[in-house]
Amino acid sequence: MPGFADENELRTYVGGIFERAFADPELGPKMAATGMVFETRCSEPDSSLIIDMREGKVYAGGEATPAPAPDAALLMTTETANAYWQGKVNLPFAMARNKIKVEGNVAKLLALAPLAKKLHPQYIESLRADGRQDLLV
Repeated sequence: MPGFADENELRTYVGGIFERAFADPELGPKMAATGMVFETRCSEPDSSLIIDMREGKVYAGGEATPAPAPDAALLMTTETANAYWQGKVNLPFAMARNKIKVEGNVAKLLALAPLAKKLHPQYIESLRADGRQDLLV
């Protein structure tokens, strides 16, 4: 299964779907209403994003601008992250099998799952638009 080459790709594809969703008149307010800040922390290679749903901002791990502290973090490989955002990974099952580990407020994170499902088609489309068939699973 393919993963990202570096943190920039994580930022471009995963961060990009959130930036577009924050600007969406239907999804943006729903995301803000969650009041959630969460981190996607990946390995292979090491990379991370902090998604601030309250403010509608995405921070890459290496940015100089300080990001807010996350309420929860998802820990996984970039391969798993790529598959998850394509809708190919069930979060509770992946957690049970230790493919995804969670730190912090698990209940809040699981409550985001319905919103995440709305982002899967956008994620796949962004990969296709950039000719990234190598990341499609």
